[in-house]
Amino acid sequence: SLFRECLLMTLQRIISTLANKNDEIQNFIDTLNHTLKGVQANSSNILSELDEEFDSLYSILDEVKEGMINSIKQEQTRKSQELQSQISQCNNALENSEELLEFATRSLDIKEPEEFSKYVCVYHRVTMASAFRLSLKPKVSDNMTHLMVDFSQERQMLQTLKFLPVPKAPEIDPVECLVADNSVTVAWRMPEEDNKIDHFILEHRKTNFDGLPRVKDEQCWEIIDNIKGTEYTLSGLKFDSKYMNFRVRACNKAVAGEYSDPVTLETKALNFNLDNSSSHLNLKVEDTCVEWDPTGGKGQETRALNLSYEQMLLLTHFEAVLSEIFLFIYMTFTFYLLP
Repeated sequence: SLFRECLLMTLQRIISTLANKNDEIQNFIDTLNHTLKGVQANSSNILSELDEEFDSLYSILDEVKEGMINSIKQEQTRKSQELQSQISQCNNALENSEELLEFATRSLDIKEPEEFSKYVCVYHRVTMASAFRLSLKPKVSDNMTHLMVDFSQERQMLQTLKFLPVPKAPEIDPVECLVADNSVTVAWRMPEEDNKIDHFILEHRKTNFDGLPRVKDEQCWEIIDNIKGTEYTLSGLKFDSKYMNFRVRACNKAVAGEYSDPVTLETKALNFNLDNSSSHLNLKVEDTCVEWDPTGGKGQETRALNLSYEQMLLLTHFEAVLSEIFLFIYMTFTFYLLP
């Protein structure tokens, strides 16, 4: 019979352990499925952002290309107009010169002295010919090398495009973490020194389950951003759950890194209410708030005292001692006055 009871107890422990293990495995499966969905969603978002970034680069390149093409076309138009203008001037000068040559050649046949004045006129027209004032140097050259480009450095820069450097995940040190007086101090460290880290992001949430954070039936993570150090204290908390999950991530100027492994800290809380029926007459007690009134609550304003648990115990002890003193005085007075 004793052996049977021991066997049953052992079997119950094994069953309980196996049930807890199955619960952990199911929670791990839920976590993996949640992570898988996150990978798919985040990959889609990253691909969209990558397309937008490259489309932006393509747009900039198209704008630069269009501007350079316009510059080349404008230079081509300017030089063409200059050369066309010179060609037109040369043609006009050449046509005028041919007419003058023909006129001057005919004037050489003049034999009469009285026709000498015609020589002067011919001489004046020939010496003032536009061909003599015409510059035979092209105003522009056919050289277009000043508009050539060399994008070798830019190509090298484009070939060095890569993903942003991401900070490594911090490591929360449970030994350095402290839970006390409705406050939690969380401390962490980096696996290796990184002088490019700008700040940290701490996330926390309440839970009633120990171990790994659960995906289902959990509260949302609360975020504390822009933490400059490797330690942070959350104060003024209300420990209305058994545990709290914490995780932290490092951020540089560009991007946030991976989350640290989550840490679960136990948040022990002592919940109590003060008893108004057994308190002193000058004390007005409501749950965890005590008001002192020297007139017994009549005719004067009271002042509220927000007391800690230790102060509550001290006040209760003081009340008991005061009651004993009053009882001793009463007994002494009765003993001496009664016959």
